[in-house]
Amino acid sequence: MLKSIYQQLNFGQTKTKFSFLQKILIILIILSSLIVILETEKELYVKYENFFTYSKFFFGFVFTVEYLLRIASAGFVKKYKGINGRISYIFSFWTFIDLIAILPFFISGVNETFLLRLFRLIRLFSVIRIGRYSTALKNVLDAISDRKQELLFAIAISSTVLLISSTFMYLLEAEHQPEAFGSIIRSVWWAAAALTTVGYGDVYPVTALGKVFAVISAFSSIGIVALPAGILAGSFTEKFKKSKR
Repeated sequence: MLKSIYQQLNFGQTKTKFSFLQKILIILIILSSLIVILETEKELYVKYENFFTYSKFFFGFVFTVEYLLRIASAGFVKKYKGINGRISYIFSFWTFIDLIAILPFFISGVNETFLLRLFRLIRLFSVIRIGRYSTALKNVLDAISDRKQELLFAIAISSTVLLISSTFMYLLEAEHQPEAFGSIIRSVWWAAAALTTVGYGDVYPVTALGKVFAVISAFSSIGIVALPAGILAGSFTEKFKKSKR
């Protein structure tokens, strides 16, 4: 019995097709996440409070049963046999995500405090659980792992440029805009917006030298911020080519 359950719950990890049970779970995960999103709209929640309450208990029950069945059937994998193996399985990445996803079903709903609303939103971790069925996600995680040294170097360069931009804007603009550029820490907001090419426009230089440096920062950010994207793109391409072989 447990062997059959294990195969139904884990079939998609080694095969290209989902089992029937996995398809049902994916649908329930998506529905649960959509309901959590709708639940954050206060007027909608008040109007259909009973629906949201019953949905919470329903999904909480289903996902708790799934969680317990996963633990019970995990022994069919050699490294998860016995009590120590089960404990190791409970603290593995995806099983821990499962626990985080179901925990708010039992904690939230007493009072409408910020903490409890936060727990309700943590239920959106259910979306991440879909990743346990996806070989594509594994390829993405492997691609990131393969290029972690290059990515760390790119992040270090970006952080350095961010610090330099913040420092220069502090030196050039602090006297004229003390609220926005009165310290290097305050200047970080502008530098981050400029280097990521977001440009909110709420903070901007007013001096001639400040504007010149802003242009230089904007141009330098095109290559620096795009560097991690290029590294990952190359790694993704390699992984996906290998997976098709």
